[in-house]
Amino acid sequence: MAAIMKTTAEVNAHVIDTEKFKAFRSAKYNYLFNKTNGYFARWGKRPEDDPEMAPAPEILDLEISVNGCPNNCHFCYKGNNSGKPTNMSLDTFKLIFDKMPKSLSQIAFGITGMQTNPDFIPMMEYSRAHGVIPNFTLSGIDVTPELARTVSKLVGALAVSAYESDKNICYNTVKIFTDLGVKQTNIHLLVSNETLPFVYEVLADRLNDERLANLNAIVFLGVKPKGRARKGYSSVPSTEYAKLVKHCMDANITFGFDSCSAPKFESAVRESNYLSDEQKTRLIESSESCESSIFSSYINVDGIYWHCSFSENESGIKGINVLEANDFVKDVWNAPEAIKFRTKLLHTQVGGCRHCPVYPEINK
Repeated sequence: MAAIMKTTAEVNAHVIDTEKFKAFRSAKYNYLFNKTNGYFARWGKRPEDDPEMAPAPEILDLEISVNGCPNNCHFCYKGNNSGKPTNMSLDTFKLIFDKMPKSLSQIAFGITGMQTNPDFIPMMEYSRAHGVIPNFTLSGIDVTPELARTVSKLVGALAVSAYESDKNICYNTVKIFTDLGVKQTNIHLLVSNETLPFVYEVLADRLNDERLANLNAIVFLGVKPKGRARKGYSSVPSTEYAKLVKHCMDANITFGFDSCSAPKFESAVRESNYLSDEQKTRLIESSESCESSIFSSYINVDGIYWHCSFSENESGIKGINVLEANDFVKDVWNAPEAIKFRTKLLHTQVGGCRHCPVYPEINK
């Protein structure tokens, strides 16, 4: 099926939505998203053009739970605990979802535990039924066989967080979902000066532990000085990140990284002496630096839009109430606050790579 989307930025934008693909077509901005394997390609007027921004968000990070967390991680940037949860209701979710432009291709659900929000499965079903692929991160501590089977039929990609306190929970959960046929099953690893030894331990396990045989990739998440991570955790310097990248490439370990870490990844690639110019170009082209309010959006459990979850309640940044918006593109995506942040972020570009304007210390 196809829909015509009209916004202040694009007069005639066509969204083509089929069972396997979703595509956005306009004069200066286009994308193709494969719902089956997660492949995503974006281009401008010509295939070689790289659009500066999207006329509407491609991806939504949506927080549906606060607290009620079974993990209580020492480095939780949200500061979640095991106390009584605050959950987004199914009705509120539908209200927000129905306001989103047809350009939306994926939702990354932010849930503290798989069982924390009783409406999690219905939310995923609603999203999938309306052409948007649901993804999420879990620890696996509260997964059940029945829940895993249900989720495996709905999710596009998922990431299992690995914790030093008990990495076996992660590895067992990875095997559960890969056995169920979830090909886009990943591991999330926090990368900081303090966690580097454990990071390398998991990388070694990737090569030797049969439970990880069908793992898609290990995804590195750079630490930010927010929440409980402010105490005891610090960002690794670019030199250490470059060693990590080389280690993965030497060992032929498939890895990824959050957009916050793109400056360090791209620096590692550019300054490497073990990659050809062609390899460097290909790797940098596949890197996505900070896309907050440029290609992606974040909405918290209260229905407030922030540029990303790390920018929430930070000094000089204001939230936008999505529940009160009549036109998401006009009232949220192109609101003065969003334009202000977007302009600031675009001005951080160096060699096409955008650098975090909220926590500049992580860019070094």
